[in-house]
Amino acid sequence: MIYLDNAATTQPTKRALEIYQQAQHQLFYNSESLHIGGEKVKNALTQARTFVQQYFQSTKEILFGTSGSHVNEIAIHLYLKHQTSGQVWVSPYEHPSITAALEAYRDRLEIQTLPLTEMGEIDIPTFQTLVTEQTVLIITQHVNSETGYILPIQQIAQIAKQWNIPFHVDGVQAVHKVPSISIDSFASYSFSGHKIHGTKGSGVLMIDYAYIHPYNAHYFHEQGVRNGTMDVPSILATVQALSEPSDYNHLQRLYQHAVQRATELEFRILKYNAQAPHILGLITPKYEGQYMMQMLSNRNICISTGTACGHGILMSNGVTQKIKASDGEVYQYIRVSFASFTTFEEIDTCFDVMANILYEGGSQ
Repeated sequence: MIYLDNAATTQPTKRALEIYQQAQHQLFYNSESLHIGGEKVKNALTQARTFVQQYFQSTKEILFGTSGSHVNEIAIHLYLKHQTSGQVWVSPYEHPSITAALEAYRDRLEIQTLPLTEMGEIDIPTFQTLVTEQTVLIITQHVNSETGYILPIQQIAQIAKQWNIPFHVDGVQAVHKVPSISIDSFASYSFSGHKIHGTKGSGVLMIDYAYIHPYNAHYFHEQGVRNGTMDVPSILATVQALSEPSDYNHLQRLYQHAVQRATELEFRILKYNAQAPHILGLITPKYEGQYMMQMLSNRNICISTGTACGHGILMSNGVTQKIKASDGEVYQYIRVSFASFTTFEEIDTCFDVMANILYEGGSQ
């Protein structure tokens, strides 16, 4: 099988799986237990938090959740649970987990969408004129999961700082995919283990201590922000995956090669001024994206037509606008995404098959 849907999930590394299995065997104790087994697990979690802080060169508090979606939800609740009024700005490129978490606040808060330019990028000058003292939170992705668009988070952070507004950044598609940046200009930053070759079951929230407070009297884990026994093996596998080297140059070469192949086949490429190298958004020259995806799947080649959390069909408003600005049709969108395990041969095979489908009647 050729797997080119790495924005949805990635294959765990051998070492991450080894760490996961060792932890299941040796650190199966409950982290809340008061005996020596519980203490061993607490020590492992402390070391994991310390490693994450050192990796990001940050003193932010480290909270563990069950996924990227879960820690995004935790962050939003920490910022908004005690707000009775105000305005929240959200980029139109956000993951469905953000929309879901904000739903509980729509009756008392004004949820606004960051403005876009005609070409579908965040319009920073216009946004500067819209922020007011009523703004209580800003939320954006670091890298869009559908197109690889790197949002201008440093510029947004400057605006947030001017108004003393907390700024949450969803870094799920950025960690190990784009060069590391300082996260200290954001109030919080999140990522997920299974997107960086760890195992499923772990999300990480890095947040300034000033914003942490228990928001449910019956939540006893992670400083009172969640319930549920900690999945220590997944957390340690995430830390292991984070510790392994990322090959940014390899991803860049894969992306450039895929762009060349796509251009030869007359695909329309969704391009941005700042682009992550592991996600390529395309508009097919003919046929619906769903058709292309299924035809490739029939040949054991995996791509996608949208975020996996939307059952493969959900598309953000930002991407919809970008497609229209590129003179494309939403139903013709497909996504090809890479990882460190991806080879040039796999990309060539994928585009060779698509060429056959598009131009040589290979639909049988």
